[in-house]
Amino acid sequence: MKHIASAAFGILLVGLPLFSQSAQTLIIPHVTDGGGWQSTIVLTNTSTNPAVATLSFHSDIGTTGATQPWSPSFLEVSSTAGIVMESGSTIYLHTPGTAASLTQGWAELDSDAGILAYAIFSNHETTPYRDATSPAVAATNRILVPYNDANGFVTAIAVTNPTTAAQTIQVGFRNDSGVLLTALPVVPPLGHMAFVLSNQFPQIAGHFGLAEFYSATGNISILSFAFNPTQSFASAPVYFQSGPPLITAPPVTDPGDPGIMYHAPRPTSSIQ
Repeated sequence: MKHIASAAFGILLVGLPLFSQSAQTLIIPHVTDGGGWQSTIVLTNTSTNPAVATLSFHSDIGTTGATQPWSPSFLEVSSTAGIVMESGSTIYLHTPGTAASLTQGWAELDSDAGILAYAIFSNHETTPYRDATSPAVAATNRILVPYNDANGFVTAIAVTNPTTAAQTIQVGFRNDSGVLLTALPVVPPLGHMAFVLSNQFPQIAGHFGLAEFYSATGNISILSFAFNPTQSFASAPVYFQSGPPLITAPPVTDPGDPGIMYHAPRPTSSIQ
């Protein structure tokens, strides 16, 4: 099941100048087009006045997390810079989804206050089509991600570094086996990484619990998908937090992997 989800999320898994006068910056941590997949970005102006939005996109380069400016095509508009929206209106922006090869990355929304957005990911190679969504949210330095890697289920995530500096992202896990404290490889400026959680961190295989992603130097954004044993997938909520990490139980060095700190033995009556 893991190799199927890994391949699927690799398929699952947004440049234009930034809108410098925007009142808010929101991140869509994963956008994809081609290889059977189509992304739809939905913008809604909830304010009582006309508002302006600009979407800037970044696509992956190789497997190191680096990205480059990306100008994806949309069926409804020729440019995603300076989109003017009337009060109380919604627009849908569809990528073509017809390219043979996959392009994936992330998007930044710079807009007037009151504009909300989310992305829809559609798999056109399944019957019926399968969709999942991800909201555009403000990046933060700490994000909680519930995960399930037991009984044929797996969790896949995309991590975005929307800042202009490389970041080391600490990762903590708490499950029925205890606590694992580790880290991702350094995420480059404007970087993006997408992976099956238990492929990146094999120590959590066969367990379910809570993952925590934390940066001491900047903000990040995350999307999560849950895959079930039938290969269907759905959006899974993540919780955007701030401040120091919660998963900080004193670890001991795992003798089998000196580079990773693992849990002390857990009490039999509770998860440690």
